[in-house]
Amino acid sequence: MKTELGRAQLLLTVIILFSSALYAQDTLSTEKSLEYSTVGFQISQVSGTGISYGRNKENEFRFRITGGILTTGDNSYYSIGTDYGIELTKHRPYRVFIGPALGIWGISGEPAHFNIALGTGIETPIMRESTIIENVTSGIEIYYPTFFLLSSTIGIAGGAFISFNF
Repeated sequence: MKTELGRAQLLLTVIILFSSALYAQDTLSTEKSLEYSTVGFQISQVSGTGISYGRNKENEFRFRITGGILTTGDNSYYSIGTDYGIELTKHRPYRVFIGPALGIWGISGEPAHFNIALGTGIETPIMRESTIIENVTSGIEIYYPTFFLLSSTIGIAGGAFISFNF
């Protein structure tokens, strides 16, 4: 059973990466790169859940750091992480990227969970027609392989984010 699940995860990852590479080759552009910052919210099993800040160099890379703390009664939940993505596409308005991610999360009084992974993601603007929020983007990421170091297992993980770019 575990072997079949592992093969399915590997096949899904290969299909995503192959599709991204083909898409990137068809949409290469010679536009000048633009460097900008991003602030938003991210939920990720690997690279952190909470408020995020990042730097992007359009047509080249994206770097993001994320962190959050939530206190409820006697427990505090925390998460901090980062991810780096190399942009595979030069096509507008979508961006496809791949790169490493890592994060630490836990509950007060318990051992911390440390995860490291290779992620593939896509980012797209929300409502391109609107001039008020034209800089708001959202995206998803799939992390495979993900190394869950506390439990010594390898699996698949995911994440989603929304950002304001300035």
